[in-house]
Amino acid sequence: MKRKSLTFRIFMSTFLLGFVLCFVSVSVFVSKMYVYFENQIFSELRTESCFLEHYVLSGELSSVLSIETANRMTVVGADGTVYFDNKVPHTSLGNHSSREEIELARKNGSVQLSRFSDTLAEKTLYFARLLSNGDVVRISCSKHSVWALLFGMGKYLLVIFSVGIAFFAFFSFLISRKIVNPLNKIDLENPDAADVYDELKPFVKRIAEDNFEKSQREELRKQFSANVSHELKTPLTSISGFAEILKEGGTDEETTKDFASSIYDESQRMISLVNDIIRLSKLDEKSICLEKSVFSLLDVCREVVESLSLCAERKGVAVSVSGDSGTMAGVEPVIDELVYNLVDNAIKYNVQDGKVDISVESAPGGKTVVLKVSDTGIGIEKRDLERIFERFYRVDKSRSKRNGGTGLGLSIVKHAAKYHDATVSVESELGRGSVFTVEFCRFSGAAGSAGSQ
Repeated sequence: MKRKSLTFRIFMSTFLLGFVLCFVSVSVFVSKMYVYFENQIFSELRTESCFLEHYVLSGELSSVLSIETANRMTVVGADGTVYFDNKVPHTSLGNHSSREEIELARKNGSVQLSRFSDTLAEKTLYFARLLSNGDVVRISCSKHSVWALLFGMGKYLLVIFSVGIAFFAFFSFLISRKIVNPLNKIDLENPDAADVYDELKPFVKRIAEDNFEKSQREELRKQFSANVSHELKTPLTSISGFAEILKEGGTDEETTKDFASSIYDESQRMISLVNDIIRLSKLDEKSICLEKSVFSLLDVCREVVESLSLCAERKGVAVSVSGDSGTMAGVEPVIDELVYNLVDNAIKYNVQDGKVDISVESAPGGKTVVLKVSDTGIGIEKRDLERIFERFYRVDKSRSKRNGGTGLGLSIVKHAAKYHDATVSVESELGRGSVFTVEFCRFSGAAGSAGSQ
């Protein structure tokens, strides 16, 4: 079902309010007019009763018959017998002592009341007064009902009602346009410049923030593309150069082996780079569809150390693992990647015969698990600490390439931690090593599909 526009909704709300207001106003006006005219008629009947009283007490009732009046005049004796009526022969009328208006007049001195006739769709108004001689004079007249009055005034009321509705329709149109126009004038590219209602300022602020984040992401994407192109160009140029020399021939066996070894090293570097880019993209987009599970972070650290044992032996670096089990919930392969990159860097950028200490500790209360990777390596200058998690950022570019680094290891660590709502921090001093700390929420979510987060 197609949703109605905001302009239409505001128009309809305002118009319906006006319609109801107009209808109620006309209804109140008619009812008030009806009551006003009814009171005027009762006042007239009361005056005529005084007039008739004079003729009754003076014994000149016959003179009343010559007076032209639309109202009916009736005189009822003390015993309820009707002995005068100006509209019908009084002899044809029965005893009126049980009539409501007669009884109330005898009890209260005077009374005004009305009776409605369903068949005639009209109402009869009565005013009765008790005279000093015990007789009761009654003056009555017929009055059309409200519906008959409305019918008689129909065309005038219809004109008034139609003019009111037309006015409210036009007024509602202007209001709806006036309310919506500021919204239509919002420049989505530059929302801060828009003059909007206070209620919309949080919305406009959110758009501005989204635009800023979008521009930042676009800038990062451009930088990433440029860095990837640069990083791939270097090994490709080396491979192409070595292959071209081999193609021409004339190299001895030892030189050929050296060139082949260089081609292999560069191709492996390219494979590592491409794999890191793929992992980083999946983490960045949260497109990893793996099952969350509960596992021991300490066991993951031990497996990583075992896989890097040969690399550590070549460098003469002693690696130790300590702490409690560090039971937590997460995507184990992603956590494995995070630990691997931290430990791999700690070994690669360590000094000869250095040390790497890995500790896993569950915080008091068991709400968090803290991973610390400390090394006695080359350390990082303070000016570089804020940028080491950027993609392709290297503190020592020549040493990083010599060690086979792609420049994406710590960026993968950052995104893997973010994927698990964890925090990463680093403390380092040049020449005295570094300490990387990752704090995980122990059970950030029940074991299930991580890809659905």
